[in-house]
Amino acid sequence: MQACLVRPLALFVLSATLVSASAVADDVTATAAERASLLQFYGQQYPDQPAARTVFQSVPVVGGHGRELVGSVETAPYRGHGALCRTQRTKFVLQGTGKQERWQEAGIEYYAWLDRGTCRPVAEPVRLLQRVPDTELEGVLLYQKPLLERARLLMAGNTACAPLRSLKFSLAAVDVGASVRQEEERYALVFKSDRDSYARVWLRKSAGQYDAWNVTCPPML
Repeated sequence: MQACLVRPLALFVLSATLVSASAVADDVTATAAERASLLQFYGQQYPDQPAARTVFQSVPVVGGHGRELVGSVETAPYRGHGALCRTQRTKFVLQGTGKQERWQEAGIEYYAWLDRGTCRPVAEPVRLLQRVPDTELEGVLLYQKPLLERARLLMAGNTACAPLRSLKFSLAAVDVGASVRQEEERYALVFKSDRDSYARVWLRKSAGQYDAWNVTCPPML
């Protein structure tokens, strides 16, 4: 993968300021030079995909010590089926120090949300951990609230989930998989609580309707 040196270029400082004005709330404040250099590098790698906004986070170094700066560039939203809106974020990690700082691409994440209007960006779109067809995705997003309430009943019978039952949850991701080995694959709604805990609600479809089938509470997304 290619990398880009961090340079405080005036032209890209202006671009970074404009894009960041519509950015979601960052977990960390990146410098103007870091924001500008990320947009410069992104523009070189993806000249046909204009940046809509940027997000910066400080995350633990995988397999190491300390923290590192991760910058994500989000493309303009586009309309899916019905009220479904989609976008993607390309992630970059700032590596090195001082004059040797460089951005390194670290993958692409896909997001979705519902908006019957103009598909305006939202602060916390739902991450797609696997590919999900538009029609199915629109359905599970539309009924996420009643599915969560049904899942709270299931949480009462799960020793790992019971203490979390009364917490405030919001939908963080949609996944595809199996809750136990050798079980058929199902869609799962991953809810994150206001205490950074997770509830993974496995769904069952019957007669065109989804219902909460099982719930697990893993320590992370």
